[in-house]
Amino acid sequence: MKRTDQDLIAAYRSGDMDAFQIFYGRHKDALYTFLYNRCREDASDLFQETFIKFIASAAKKELVNPKAYLFQIAMNLVRNTSRKAKIISLSDEFDIPDIETEEGEQASEETFKESLSYLAKEKPLLYDVLHLHVFGKMTFEEIGRLKEKSKDTIASRYRYALNYLRKFLKNDQLLIKEG
Repeated sequence: MKRTDQDLIAAYRSGDMDAFQIFYGRHKDALYTFLYNRCREDASDLFQETFIKFIASAAKKELVNPKAYLFQIAMNLVRNTSRKAKIISLSDEFDIPDIETEEGEQASEETFKESLSYLAKEKPLLYDVLHLHVFGKMTFEEIGRLKEKSKDTIASRYRYALNYLRKFLKNDQLLIKEG
């Protein structure tokens, strides 16, 4: 029988180092991908810092949803890093709509990154849900527990974020065609 994350962390708190190794192995790839997509240059440092903070917290208190807590620590560290650098690093892995000319494609990618930056600054609740779901590979239910909101509220925020990005990109394509 597969042990839950909560069981693994409880076992770790009782001194079972193997339990933490299982937890680490289960989430390290998704966490690193999440961090890499948010801030490439600092991903390794933030990855280590995330687990250091997680271990310190796990030793002190019982965690209801350890995976969500781990990703919340990572997100907070990314925000702090972005604030210090005054730059929000965005992923190149999003699918950009195909546009006939290379010049148009480049303009669309810039607009897409611009729309994500705007979303992050102006609508952080939507941006957080989008990133936790896409890069953190968390379900709406897991995000809901983390944010203390219903699964349906989280799903709505995700749809709003996608609709916002679609609208922004659609306007960009119209400008390219007219130009």
